[in-house]
Amino acid sequence: MTISEQLPFIPPPPPFGPAPKEPSGGLLFDDPPGAQISYPDASVVRLVVLRGPVLEGTAFDLPEGRVHIGRSGDLAMSADSLMAPRHVAVERFGEQVKLDEITGSGGVFLRIREPTQVLSGEVIFAGEQYLLVRTGQDIPTDPPSAYAPPETFGTPLPAPRVHVTQLLAGGLPGRVVSTDRDQLTVGREGCDLSFPQDRFMSGRHLRIDLAADGGLTLTDVGSLNGTFVRLTQTPVALTRGDEVLIGSTLLRLEIKPASEA
Repeated sequence: MTISEQLPFIPPPPPFGPAPKEPSGGLLFDDPPGAQISYPDASVVRLVVLRGPVLEGTAFDLPEGRVHIGRSGDLAMSADSLMAPRHVAVERFGEQVKLDEITGSGGVFLRIREPTQVLSGEVIFAGEQYLLVRTGQDIPTDPPSAYAPPETFGTPLPAPRVHVTQLLAGGLPGRVVSTDRDQLTVGREGCDLSFPQDRFMSGRHLRIDLAADGGLTLTDVGSLNGTFVRLTQTPVALTRGDEVLIGSTLLRLEIKPASEA
């Protein structure tokens, strides 16, 4: 199975400009399951553009209920040609916000706040790079062409434990690195996979660890611009300060409760 078959999306160009340095706010969704939720209408809930083709600092107020974000959705970002017309649905109830029904082929990426379990075959975004992360057992071993001769010269296949492939625009594979250790680092310099020309990549940006159960753990090691994971299941609850990449636009969720108004 080829990479393009595994990933039904074309990695878009990364957003433009540096991400702000403000720290994220606290969590606002601690209600127990089944609790009756009631928030004052005076709360301000909005998405603010951090980077991308949409003007930096542009704020989109989220109304109560369900809306669609897209090139021509309820919250229209027509400047982002990589968004689908109705890329993702967002539901707001008071100060509770969740993402649902992702239909855009480029998906939606969420910035991680803590070490996060990811499945082999998932896509992450860091600096300006889209990276496919896999365990060694999920690396394709079939020849790339059905017309490959039965016997060809080449280096014997390795037995890697962690494997990362850079995804280029158009779905083509770029740089590839694998290791027989249980850990792989990514950054601008001095890492297993380094991108010295990536101005948004920190020196040591992220770490990928092979977990005891055979999965992968993704850890941001203090980068400035963050590490993002492509969402594969919805709905996903958002908290104040969360950053999401939709198309090629990076947005931050801001919530101002009525008590702070």
